[in-house]
Amino acid sequence: MIIFLSELQKQHLNLLHQHSIQVLVDFCKLTIDYLSNGVNQKKCAIAAEKLCIPEVAVQNLIHALAYLIVEACKHNLSETNLQSSLAIAGFSEDKQKVLLKLYDTKKSEISAALNLLQQKDPSYQDLTWRFEIQVASKTSPEEIVPMVAIDFVLTTPKNYGQYEKDYSENSTKHINSVSYSNVNSPIQDAKSASQCQQVINHLLLQCDLPNLVHLTNRLDEALKESKSQHVRKVQRSL
Repeated sequence: MIIFLSELQKQHLNLLHQHSIQVLVDFCKLTIDYLSNGVNQKKCAIAAEKLCIPEVAVQNLIHALAYLIVEACKHNLSETNLQSSLAIAGFSEDKQKVLLKLYDTKKSEISAALNLLQQKDPSYQDLTWRFEIQVASKTSPEEIVPMVAIDFVLTTPKNYGQYEKDYSENSTKHINSVSYSNVNSPIQDAKSASQCQQVINHLLLQCDLPNLVHLTNRLDEALKESKSQHVRKVQRSL
């Protein structure tokens, strides 16, 4: 897969083509700081003064560079595909090596943050159970019916868009979007949102012993299947 930038993003990145590799290295550092902590107005002002350009141009360049790296992480690009994308964007071979190193260094952290942002399905948190026995009923005075009551505790992330909206209203450190569809906040905010913005749900189930044994057997089969060579190959490909 190749990442194709818009003409506006290419214009923002064009400044890097006009300067030395050291300038690119400095902007890589600014981009890492941007992804981790949001916009640093002081650092942007210093960079703008050194290059004799408007501060907004520095911010636009950082946004475009961050978008490029985040999109590469989102699609898990190989170095070959990313290098081709950088070549299409106009970067020289020496500058491609610098950006490839940035991608290799931050890939795992950015990918983890993207996974947190995209997490929507409930996840298992805890389980409590109780053994119940019905010793008699009106129709069967001597009937014994054993049952198991199970309480599954599940956690679901809150709507991150709502969190981001609240964050922007109460913090002056809120940043502009990096990826229009997925990234609207620094990596640290993504981690905080995942850890603190959780909805706890209780799923109550009741089943008799035959169904419980059947459920246990199916789960055991699924666990064994997850350790098979075929499933491991699929996991590696994903």
